[in-house]
Amino acid sequence: MAGLLFTVVVFGALYLLTIPDGPWLAVVITQVIALAAATLAAISYFRIAIWIGADSPLVTERGFLFGRLRHFDRSEATLMVRSTVYTSDGLESRAELSVMGHNGRRLLRMRGQYWALEDFEFVASQFDVPVETIPGTVSHGEIRRDYPETLYTYERYPLLVVAIAIGTTAAAAGIFVAALTVINALAR
Repeated sequence: MAGLLFTVVVFGALYLLTIPDGPWLAVVITQVIALAAATLAAISYFRIAIWIGADSPLVTERGFLFGRLRHFDRSEATLMVRSTVYTSDGLESRAELSVMGHNGRRLLRMRGQYWALEDFEFVASQFDVPVETIPGTVSHGEIRRDYPETLYTYERYPLLVVAIAIGTTAAAAGIFVAALTVINALAR
């Protein structure tokens, strides 16, 4: 509902500004792309899954981005790391569980924004490995410093993510300006 209201307000304002004498076609194209991206993100969110068979040694995870399937054998697990981590605003905290393999490789990660505590307990009960519980509630910075292998690559290198976001925004702005230039040239 919030996403729908946001798009109605933002794109409504853009249409009001561009329909009388502006490049309203660029706004339509942008809205279609934005709605397609939001729809794909919502579908990906609701398709996240972890399968652990009672008699099977195989664990399968379907991740958020692009629904990629990852498999590993339960015997590859060597350690579980449990923690409670502050959210980005620092007012709330969420549970996290990472199943680690040989050489500190992360095999599975569960985060509280996607999984209920019962899901954490079920997955933890499926592995017969030591559990390291990080005491208290910690920040992502502390996790990055003390347990970097439990994090995704983009969480380990936040400055790289910022640089990519700035570059992507600049590229999108350049494409948008170029599209507006072409549309204005065709309209003349």
